[in-house]
Amino acid sequence: MMIDAHVHIGKSTRLQIDVDGEHLVRVADEIGFEKICCTDLTALFYDMHEGNRLLYEEMRKFPDRIIGYASLHSTRFGEEALQELERCANDYGMRGLKIYSTPQMTIAEPATIPILEKTVDLGFPILAHATPLECEYLMAAVPECRLMMAHAAAQPYAHGDWNRAIMAAKRYPNLYLETASSTIDTGFLETCVRELGPEKIIFGTDIPLLDPYFQLSKVSDTNVAADGLKKILGGNILRLMGLA
Repeated sequence: MMIDAHVHIGKSTRLQIDVDGEHLVRVADEIGFEKICCTDLTALFYDMHEGNRLLYEEMRKFPDRIIGYASLHSTRFGEEALQELERCANDYGMRGLKIYSTPQMTIAEPATIPILEKTVDLGFPILAHATPLECEYLMAAVPECRLMMAHAAAQPYAHGDWNRAIMAAKRYPNLYLETASSTIDTGFLETCVRELGPEKIIFGTDIPLLDPYFQLSKVSDTNVAADGLKKILGGNILRLMGLA
C-alpha cells in the first residue's frame, strides 16, 4: 500500500494553487497511491477554522482516500488553537497536525510547546515545515511528540542540509524525515536508511507543488531493500497515525 504523507488541498493565491479532492484522488489513482494525507491551504496560511472545515468536507467526499492533517496558521493562538485541534480530532476525524515555519515566524518558541503536548494527548504525528535546528528545539521540549521534518531539510529555508537533518534524527527517537523535495542528491535515501533505518523515513510528494512521479521515482528507484521501501512508502505513516 502506497500512502502519500504530504499533500496540499484548497486554494492559495501566493502559491498559485487551486485543487480539490476530486483532482487529487484522480492523480493518486494514476500513480497508485491508495491514500493521501492532506493539508488545507486556507488553514495553513489564512484561517484555521475555515480551512480545517473545508478539508473535512473533502474528507467526507472521499472517506477511504483522504486522511486529514489539522493545520494552524499560527501556533500563537493559545487555547483557541488547542480547541481547534480537539475539534479536528473529535468532530472531523483528522489524524495529524501540519505546522509551517518561516524565517519571519519560527515555530521554535514557547508558544508551540502546548500544541506539541496536545498532539501527544490526541495521538497526532506532526508534519513540520521546519529546519533541523527548529526540530531539535521542539523535540527537546516535548520528546514524546512524533515529529516529521518535512523535506528532510532539503529546502531553501533549511539550506538543503539533509545531512544535518539525519544528525538531528539520530539524536531524537521520535524525529522522522519526510522525503519530498525538488532536489535529487546522489545517495539521499540510501544514506538516510543506512544511518536511521527505514522505519524513520516517511514518503511524501508535496502535490501539487512538486511532480509526484519524480518524488516517487527518487524513492522507489533506489538500492533500498523491498521490505524497507514498503515501510517508507506507506507502512510508517500508517503506524504513526494509528492506522496500521
